[in-house]
Amino acid sequence: MQSNRLTEAERLLREHADAPLDHTLGTFWTHSLAEIAASHKAGSDGCQTAGRIAAVVDAVVLSAYRSVTGGLKTPRHALVALGGYGRGEMAPFSDIDLLFLFAKSKEKEKEFISSVLNPLWDMGFDVGHSSRTAREAEQMTREDLESCTAMLDSRLLAGDQELFADYQRRVYKRIPRGTPAKLRNLRQAHKAGNESVQLLEPDVKSSPGGLRELQTLEWALRGKGGRPDVEILRHQYLEDQDIAALERGRRFLWRVRHQLHFDAGRRQDVLRHEAQPDVAAGLGYHDSTAGLGVELFMQSYYLHARDVRHLVDLALARLTRKLRHPMRNKLLGPGVTVGSGEIIIPSGVSYFAEQPLRLLSIFALAQSKGLVLSERVQRAIRSCVELIGDDFRRSSEARDLFLRMLRRKSRTAQTLRQMHDLGVLGAYLPEFGEITCLVQYDIYHIYTVDEHTLVALDNLESLPASSETTLSRVLEEFSRRDLLYLAVLLHDVGKARREEHIPCGVEMARGLCQRLDLPEADTRLLLFLVEHHQDLVIMSQRRDLDDYRMIADFASIFLSSEELDALYLVSYADLSAVAREAWTQWEGALLWELYHKTSEQLASGIKTLEEKQRARLLLDGHLDEIGGSWPAPRVVAFQEHVQQLPPRYLVAYERDQIASHIDLVGQLGDGSVEVAFSEQPTFTEIAVCTCDQRHLLADICGVLAVNDINILRADVHTRNDGVVLDVFQVVDVGGVPRLPDWKQERVTQRLAEVISGETRVDQLFGRYSASWDRRRKAQAPSRQARGPEIRFENQVSDKFTVIDTDVADDVGILYRITRTLGELDLDIHMAIVNTVVSQAQDAFYIVDAHGEKIVNYEVLEQIRESLLANLAT
Repeated sequence: MQSNRLTEAERLLREHADAPLDHTLGTFWTHSLAEIAASHKAGSDGCQTAGRIAAVVDAVVLSAYRSVTGGLKTPRHALVALGGYGRGEMAPFSDIDLLFLFAKSKEKEKEFISSVLNPLWDMGFDVGHSSRTAREAEQMTREDLESCTAMLDSRLLAGDQELFADYQRRVYKRIPRGTPAKLRNLRQAHKAGNESVQLLEPDVKSSPGGLRELQTLEWALRGKGGRPDVEILRHQYLEDQDIAALERGRRFLWRVRHQLHFDAGRRQDVLRHEAQPDVAAGLGYHDSTAGLGVELFMQSYYLHARDVRHLVDLALARLTRKLRHPMRNKLLGPGVTVGSGEIIIPSGVSYFAEQPLRLLSIFALAQSKGLVLSERVQRAIRSCVELIGDDFRRSSEARDLFLRMLRRKSRTAQTLRQMHDLGVLGAYLPEFGEITCLVQYDIYHIYTVDEHTLVALDNLESLPASSETTLSRVLEEFSRRDLLYLAVLLHDVGKARREEHIPCGVEMARGLCQRLDLPEADTRLLLFLVEHHQDLVIMSQRRDLDDYRMIADFASIFLSSEELDALYLVSYADLSAVAREAWTQWEGALLWELYHKTSEQLASGIKTLEEKQRARLLLDGHLDEIGGSWPAPRVVAFQEHVQQLPPRYLVAYERDQIASHIDLVGQLGDGSVEVAFSEQPTFTEIAVCTCDQRHLLADICGVLAVNDINILRADVHTRNDGVVLDVFQVVDVGGVPRLPDWKQERVTQRLAEVISGETRVDQLFGRYSASWDRRRKAQAPSRQARGPEIRFENQVSDKFTVIDTDVADDVGILYRITRTLGELDLDIHMAIVNTVVSQAQDAFYIVDAHGEKIVNYEVLEQIRESLLANLAT
């Protein structure tokens, strides 16, 4: 194939001798790539396509090389392909890695090297290159693992064959003995960093289960054998069926990578959310009764990736296993021994066939003893999963054994994950089995449903070692860890039914409870947790937590503090496993506040004090504390200030914060605005004090937006005398808590200009729109945004209508919402702002121009239409 392509390239060069080299080769490359794309579309093997692309690149590179060396005398050298190009495996827009190998260091000619590379650069190829002697390559092999692995994939393109042979001999001779172990340790480090096969936007090349895994195994085998050919070694460390599974995975992954490159028209190895439907369609996955084509495709991807990950794990473990002196195995029980920390079952499959319950008891044994299952035991378990039938699932012995495993305080999540990997968990709990590799095609989750659930369990079990002390205490004191873990296992199973997942999940959980014959009280708690697993998070992030009527109503769903404790823990587990950035100190503080206030409500047994009573008590306490230490005028100012604000103000702020607000009001004078910044561990608080005016909140939000400041929460306060005190909790672009000094100064200046009328916010938006457009392109959302959602809630508050907005986060989104509400003559009492994985989920407590709740359906629909229209622009 290479010679045919090279001949064609040389023919074109002869026919177009007067044309620039890069132009002729560019025409050849474009034509060849179009042929390969057509073949790929017709279903060609992914590995063969990768080889064809490498052959075309060979023709281009060698044509450029020969155009330089044809009539010139060059020093003794060899042109060598490295990395993926060296393996002869390339995607359509892979980079090209070349080594110019010289006999002597002094013979390296930069002009010769650049003459070869310039046509390739002019064609737009991403070319990496190095120049070394064989001795230098030998030294790099010993000193740098990345350089070592790249050189293990060397392939001679042109030049001195003896020089290349000497180079290869030196490289393989100097491979450090511990190279396979180093490669395995790197993969283990990725695992420890929560790198998962089942990320919803995997990198086909470098994510766990991707092509890099297969390359790592090849490097380890070459390091072990000390030679390029590793076919014999491969069969030494893997079974024939394992090798076949790896090759199926390789072909599949290469087809996916090719499709990604062809669709993007550039190098693109990440299966981004918005690209997945096109890739699925291009590979022949279409919507059917079995499900959406994109979900079926992603499920296939994860199944292949899981196989690749597991089998590479297996091979590397065998490669790096240290030989130990033979020792007698210790008997653990009938038919079970332990040796070298592994559980061994000499009889294999027959051990489980005799008593199928052992398919659970063997995991319980490994969990309690802190042992691992040997490879042979794992294979036997996989082949016996069909022994788990309906009678097994209804067995009281199996139930009791499984619940005992869930009650243990260590290795539970790890044990459940291995049960899942080997097919036992899904067989015993078919409700969970239905979500295996199930794609959550939304903008929130970064994992498949089963992986999200297992990560949630791991996060819950890891609480004692985390900084979440309140959660750790609640977990430690919770008596029914088995029901808690079972609730986490079941909380998302309803997603398998493609309908409203919570009602479906409750129905599926009820069937499981009946099958397990759980007591009525256990069933009630389990169903309660599945039904309400989202409520605590939603309420904490989107409701006024100082509205004690709301707290009292929310507390009424709980029959006991045990239910609240359990829901608190399940809520943490669920939210922390959505995405890496989903659980922050801010989310934790909100969840704790709602939990704490609801807990107080349950403990009291009566409705909590009304806001006015509570505020009165707080004010009296403050006055008692400051009466003897503050000057009398300042005490009076304190009292007058808080009495001009709603009662919730005293509940929401500490005395020091109130004092700083009073200082702002005092400094206001005849000025247009006073601004104060207060740095907190996870955000910066901005207090803005000015006189009330139309569209004030919208204008402030607009100024913050044009300065790349993300608003986490906004509190709006208007005193009886018309002085406004708006408090924002914000972070800088990228989530940095602190705003730099220059940005604080610019925000203060812009607010003064806008509030005084000197500058309009729309002018600021126009001025910064170009830079935003660039930032949008550079930081394009990785997930396809769904349409905005607007909901109204008139039951949660006596005084206010709550507008819930759920919209893709974008520059100035809060400004556009608040501006729209202001133009409709709606008064915003409070804004609760929350952003989860590029989705802005905000709640606005509003009244109309007369200070009343909005109950007219037609008016509410007008508000919805206006918001949707402005959000669509």
